[in-house]
Amino acid sequence: MAEMQLGPAEKAKKIIMENNYMVIASHGRTSGPWASPVFYAYDKKYSFYFLSAVDAIHIENITENPRIGAVIFDSKQKIGKTEAVQFHAVATMVKKDGIHNAIETYSERLFPASKLSAKERYNPSEYLEPSEFRFVKVVPTLMYVNGPDRHIEVNFEEMQD
Repeated sequence: MAEMQLGPAEKAKKIIMENNYMVIASHGRTSGPWASPVFYAYDKKYSFYFLSAVDAIHIENITENPRIGAVIFDSKQKIGKTEAVQFHAVATMVKKDGIHNAIETYSERLFPASKLSAKERYNPSEYLEPSEFRFVKVVPTLMYVNGPDRHIEVNFEEMQD
C-alpha cells in the first residue's frame, strides 16, 4: 500500500511506531507553558508511557494539571513534507496497580532483545511513590494526523490491533 493511501489511523500508527520521542506540552497553575521531549513507549490501546524525575518541571505541571498536549514527529523531515501525530491527553503518575504494565511496555520498547526480564531491569518498588523517578501514563483524548495542508482527526477504534 502506497504511503499516500494510508488512512488517518494507519498513518498515526506508522508515525508512532517509527519514532522514539514525543514532545509534551504541560502547563501548571503556578508556571507558564513548558515543552519537554520524552522517550515514549506505547501499549496496544495507544496509551503512552515515559519515565521522568519527579522534580522535572513537566512533572510538577502534570501534578497540578494533568491535561497536556503532545506531538510525535520525525525532526529530519523536509520542509513541506512534514507529518506528525498531535493529541490532547491526560497524564498521570503510574500507581501500584499499573506499574507492572508500564514497566513491561517501557522495557519491551527500549530493550526488545534483552534477556533480562522487565522486572529485573526496572524493579517496580523503585518507581513508586516516594521514588525520585516515576513512570507517567499518557492517555490521548483527541488525536490528529497533521501533514502538508491537512489536519485530520484519528478514530482510536481504528487503531486497535
